[in-house]
Amino acid sequence: MIMTNLRRLHQSMLGQLNEYGEPIEHQSFRSVHGAVSFECIFSTSEREYMLSMVSRGTEQHPDPEFFLFVVSDRYEISHQFDIEDYRRLSRLLRTRNGEANHVLRPFDFLTQLNANTPTVAAHQSTPDLRTRLESRPDITEEQDKPYFSHWRHPPRRADGTPGQVSRGNRQKTAMISSAALAYSNRMRLSSCWSAEPTQADWRPRD
Repeated sequence: MIMTNLRRLHQSMLGQLNEYGEPIEHQSFRSVHGAVSFECIFSTSEREYMLSMVSRGTEQHPDPEFFLFVVSDRYEISHQFDIEDYRRLSRLLRTRNGEANHVLRPFDFLTQLNANTPTVAAHQSTPDLRTRLESRPDITEEQDKPYFSHWRHPPRRADGTPGQVSRGNRQKTAMISSAALAYSNRMRLSSCWSAEPTQADWRPRD
């Protein structure tokens, strides 16, 4: 399904620049489906784009549930949901005063999600890095360390050849920004992280 409002939101994001003159790449919003509210973050710092959804606890389902949707460069989300995701989402939405008597139809769910998506970006809707990472439990590298610390060269291989930046590290670096990921790729450096807040900036000093 083509998510027309995600496309409009991204177009607005491209016109909202940060202090470095780069478009903002993360926007948060809430989407309500029956009795369940989701905190959503649309991220364009990765290819393909990603839309994370974390449910707010309900009486029947107090623990949050996490869902991640891949968004193509045409702003399309497949309505062919993963079987386990479908089961979890169906269970979650089957709540009192929610959608208890309805079968989950992915197309209808995505239609509602599209309708709930804002079309105008705002700097105040840009979540901080810690919040972005908390919304992405699929990023498993050093989950207890949400603050960027410094760069380092990956350890050399056993045969002495240069090490490679891991996929997990690249995925976490992308949550900073696409510019940070491009720097990591160009310089072949891994991002290092801290459990405590830092004043570190990923950008190299002149």
